[in-house]
Amino acid sequence: MAESYDAVLFDLFGTLVTERGEAVVGAARILGGLPPDRWAIVTSCPRRLAEALLRRSGLPVPRVVVSSDDVAISKPAPDCYLLAAQRIESEPDRCLVIEDSRHGIEAGEAAGMTVVGIGREIRVLQDLALEVEPGGTLRLRR
Repeated sequence: MAESYDAVLFDLFGTLVTERGEAVVGAARILGGLPPDRWAIVTSCPRRLAEALLRRSGLPVPRVVVSSDDVAISKPAPDCYLLAAQRIESEPDRCLVIEDSRHGIEAGEAAGMTVVGIGREIRVLQDLALEVEPGGTLRLRR
């Protein structure tokens, strides 16, 4: 089964970065294969912590990072994912969310986005297969 999207929105802590601030296995490969303007990070962390985690992990910093500092109500409310879709200039139903937490999954679903749960739909992040189509559409392979 394959589905296509305009943008991919990643949770940070637990999805891309471990509790020690190291990149999750497969994170650098996945992010490196995506166009820089087609992915974002959506996190319940404050911005300063998110930036520190990204620096420590060595992962690239996307153009769009939505943190708890940007919304009045955090996950499981959909506000953070809706704001990320707006900032990345994509319709919510054209966004794919990659999450590892129950609250994050609920937030993405409440935003009307397709959600892939790590530990649920895919076992670990390195099992995720995203491809960039010739027209720039992002395709998820399951």
